[in-house]
Amino acid sequence: MSAQQNAPPVYNPLHSLASDFELPAYSARGGVAAALPLALGANSTPDVTAVPAPKEYSSELRNSWGKPWATLTLLADPRSSPTVPTFVEGSDITGSVSLNLRNHDPIKSVVIIIKGNLIAKGEADKRLNFVQSRELLWTTSMGDPRTPSSAAKEWDGKLHGQYRWPFSINLQKAFTAAIGEEFRLPHTFTEHFARANVEYYIELRIIRGKFRPDDKSIARFAYFSMQQPNRASPLRELAYRNHTKVPGPSLDPGGWHTLEPVQIRGTIFGARSVDVKCTVFLAMPLCYTRGSSIPCALTIETDDAQAADILASIKSSALYLQRCIECSFGDSAGAVLRPCGQATWWPSSDIVVAQGSGQRYLMGEIHLRDDLQPSTAIKEFRIEYAVVLFPPSAVAFKPEISDPLISQRIEIVIRFAPGPRPRQATPPTEKSSDALVVRYYARRREEANLRPLPSGFLHG
Repeated sequence: MSAQQNAPPVYNPLHSLASDFELPAYSARGGVAAALPLALGANSTPDVTAVPAPKEYSSELRNSWGKPWATLTLLADPRSSPTVPTFVEGSDITGSVSLNLRNHDPIKSVVIIIKGNLIAKGEADKRLNFVQSRELLWTTSMGDPRTPSSAAKEWDGKLHGQYRWPFSINLQKAFTAAIGEEFRLPHTFTEHFARANVEYYIELRIIRGKFRPDDKSIARFAYFSMQQPNRASPLRELAYRNHTKVPGPSLDPGGWHTLEPVQIRGTIFGARSVDVKCTVFLAMPLCYTRGSSIPCALTIETDDAQAADILASIKSSALYLQRCIECSFGDSAGAVLRPCGQATWWPSSDIVVAQGSGQRYLMGEIHLRDDLQPSTAIKEFRIEYAVVLFPPSAVAFKPEISDPLISQRIEIVIRFAPGPRPRQATPPTEKSSDALVVRYYARRREEANLRPLPSGFLHG
């Protein structure tokens, strides 16, 4: 039988697949079923009793007359699968294989193979298979596929007519590399500016044995990890539940992580030098859900009250969210840094500042876009996030150094923590690009021999 052999899908490198199948930030309510609805807004409560019928996604093998003779069908929730079938951690990959054979065909076995590949971009893309699962649907040792039995005899005939094999495969949450190190399955990741992609495929393979050609059909699917943060502090949960202000480090010391204080030297009005001590606080745990925000606080201490007022006047600068994508194999091995958010500030109401004092206390938050890729770590590929403090960009203040002062690793996930939903204190606003920060990340890209980022890179 003449057949067309399907190749892996061709991608448009100018388009991020994230926009094709991104899910909203998930609620823990209702388990996996409640995590799916793409159509619901971030603050909607899914109705888990009204689960729609699965949507079918089919990949076909056709003969020389253009007629389909083998069909691989995947079933996925339509709310989370606008263009490709999407499966979340903890769910099964379900579907079926159908044959419609007009002629007798000496098929020996029908196999489903699930693959996860890390693809390093370069002059010649290189693939590294990090997980593979094989499911045998039928083989000749199972006997006649139309009359299966526990005492099946070896099938020595040829298949002819219509056959169908349903399947349900659980994709393991974690896998063990050759060196014995265990990793969680990474979230699907495809992005134009990244040096590597994480892609998943399901392959139908029809095997005929020696000296006869096999056929295969490959379909792409998306995989979404389902990690979530631990609970917030009791006082912060109470604030979320009552729609009140999040208590700062002075009122809720157990709910905040304190970074090491940093010293900043600079000049005010180009006339006199000042020394400033800045301390950053981040809400614990250091794991945050995309589509929400990172509560943060900043303490400014100096002997110069005027300098304290100037530095405390910042509305949005100093603290940035940084993403690092690191690939350790292929022509594109290396790390790429990119900012993807910055803090918005306002005066803290938790502490009364004495008149003439050089201390200032700010509260703030970093809005997290709802399309941020979650943190990922496998041996050859990592997506990591950090909160990075730069010298504040304030009118009349010029710092002596422009590089980051301190950073703190954090995690980004796609499910909300148990308990009340986090609330943003300020609406998302368009941030101005600090020239100091723009130059720093442009220099890092030049060092990595990468093209400059387009305008608006802080938000793209």
